Amino acid sequence: MRVIAISLDLKQLVVLERLEFHTSLAGLAMVHDLVYRMLRAITSPVFNEFVIRLLDTGTPWTRMNRHGWAAVDGLLNSIAEQNPDFKVVFKGNFSSSRGTTLVNADWVRSFVTNFMPLVSANRRWAKFEHVLHLENRGRSGVL
Repeated sequence: MRVIAISLDLKQLVVLERLEFHTSLAGLAMVHDLVYRMLRAITSPVFNEFVIRLLDTGTPWTRMNRHGWAAVDGLLNSIAEQNPDFKVVFKGNFSSSRGTTLVNADWVRSFVTNFMPLVSANRRWAKFEHVLHLENRGRSGVL
């Protein structure tokens, strides 16, 4: 996995409404600290949507940092408590032609349930979307 560090001062973006984070399914195990730091840096009063977009249907990992994602989970819950319009969206780029769509969609739900219990417990602001193809970003359905 290649990580690109971007020097972006999110505190200066006072009109940031939506942040979309792209990662691979396998890479998700390693990005909890980066996600946490990004979310903590956001000071925009209109921030109301955080998207985690999974770019592939790679094999899920076996070693997951439960504590790292628990910190992200708590921070997302805190943001949601302060903003009734806040949403967390999990988007998957799952190819139905491979026959693995349901397995991977279920795995993403399982990840959220097991590693982000506060997010998964609140159906009001946790959403799942199935993106049909990367090149057709506008076409989506329910995951």
